[in-house]
Amino acid sequence: MNAKRKKNWWSALAILFIATTVVGIEVVADQSRGKKALAALQDYVGTWKGAGQVRRGSTQGAWIEESEWVWQFDKQGAAIVQKSAKGKFVTQLELRAAEKPGAFVATAKTPQGAVLQFAGELNASGRLVLVNKDLQNQVVGRISIRTVAAGKRMIVMYEKLLTGTLYSRLGELGSTRKGSMFGGGATMIECIVSGGKGTIPVTYNGKTYYVCCSGCRDYFNDNAAEVVAAAAD
Repeated sequence: MNAKRKKNWWSALAILFIATTVVGIEVVADQSRGKKALAALQDYVGTWKGAGQVRRGSTQGAWIEESEWVWQFDKQGAAIVQKSAKGKFVTQLELRAAEKPGAFVATAKTPQGAVLQFAGELNASGRLVLVNKDLQNQVVGRISIRTVAAGKRMIVMYEKLLTGTLYSRLGELGSTRKGSMFGGGATMIECIVSGGKGTIPVTYNGKTYYVCCSGCRDYFNDNAAEVVAAAAD
């Protein structure tokens, strides 16, 4: 094998390794299994707007942030992706299921262009705690996410590692889901792709179905016959 072919072979191998592992943890590559595991985070999917505080109760350093969480289906499996163009700490967060049951991995992008990798689990209270294990890249050391008020509110805490297991608060973002109605009840229309709350209409063979986000809409448009058949089983 000549030097050029050998270099290309190693590059391809490196790309494959990155695609199937995050921080050394094997990621679920099968879309169906990945979607099933990520269903525990379905409440995240939607459009959110909120206010962040560096210090609780203080407006100094406070900010406004809007974000969208969508499903994504690709060759690496299923993911739930958050995008926030003006995010203070993170502009994109890609969540995938790990092969270990109940575990998740995440790749984050910061406003400065840094790429951070996290791993974590849902704790007993339903909070997803993601930890950055790279001691040389601690722009954000820990991200904790939880939803409250029946999924209408989301609280995200960003922290930095000080030493050992000691963390310091960077800021906390409290957001409300777009279209939330507090104090009222409504029948939920199910997303035909993910099983979440269907809010976007799509059509196939003259019939209307609903999906929960732009990611599920794109997947439905590309695989409508397969999705409808699976839902009918």
